[in-house]
Amino acid sequence: MEATIKKTFCVLISVLMTGTLPAQEKFSLEFSYKQGQVFRYRSSSTYDMTQEMNGQEMKMSGTNSSVLKLEVESVSAGGNMTFINSYEEMKSSMKNNMMDTTIIQNDVIGKRGKVVIDKSGKEISKEMIDTVKSDRGAGAGSIASMYSVNFVKLPDNPVAIGEKWTYSHTDTTKMGEGYTVTSAETEYTLLQKEMKDGHECFNIAIVSKSETTGKLMQMGMEVFLEGSAESRGAAWIDPKLGILVARETESTQDITYALTGQMKMSIPSTQIIKSSYKLLE
Repeated sequence: MEATIKKTFCVLISVLMTGTLPAQEKFSLEFSYKQGQVFRYRSSSTYDMTQEMNGQEMKMSGTNSSVLKLEVESVSAGGNMTFINSYEEMKSSMKNNMMDTTIIQNDVIGKRGKVVIDKSGKEISKEMIDTVKSDRGAGAGSIASMYSVNFVKLPDNPVAIGEKWTYSHTDTTKMGEGYTVTSAETEYTLLQKEMKDGHECFNIAIVSKSETTGKLMQMGMEVFLEGSAESRGAAWIDPKLGILVARETESTQDITYALTGQMKMSIPSTQIIKSSYKLLE
């Protein structure tokens, strides 16, 4: 026992005399989509919502599914990537004690938006190319930046396994005649490499908190909203190709809707949402 202690002590002294302990390897992460490439991603989500109205509890569940086509229009000398986005499929379903319906949103199929993203995944600009006339909220904001909202925000500097970084941002989204403003802070943690859908990827853990306010128009009435959300999940990045392979999250949202005018009332709701965003090969 004494010999082992002495041996360990000698090794430590030797390390101190020759330098510090070996530094953990760090990795530079960045997106590097190439001009002319075309990608398709499947976005899917399920939700369960509990809502209280006039003292009565209402439960609702539903699904959303879409396929988004991304064309890499150009890549600048500094690595900024310009994408042309368009939906090839979009449908949603909703079920409660009064209805069970599925909606195919053909009015947005093929409508193009443009978004510019830097190498770390931050959105630089967005705009619509085609006009969208939809009363279901899939307007300029959702099409132009649909891919960027699923981007992981990669660190500006190299990171080691287990290292964390944060990203804070505020987004305004137009929804018909209304809008929402969301302020969020997301913490990312770099985990080990693993295989995901045939790609060798870095697994990145995600923890996010956000606050949302806004105003919607419903049947000619103004509806104000405010709420908060917390989500946890993971994303998988292929470091060799520099692309997002998948992102999966589960979130809880608490939102209160306030109606004004003759139908003045407050409607609290809670949603549990499970979502995924995956590359289609």
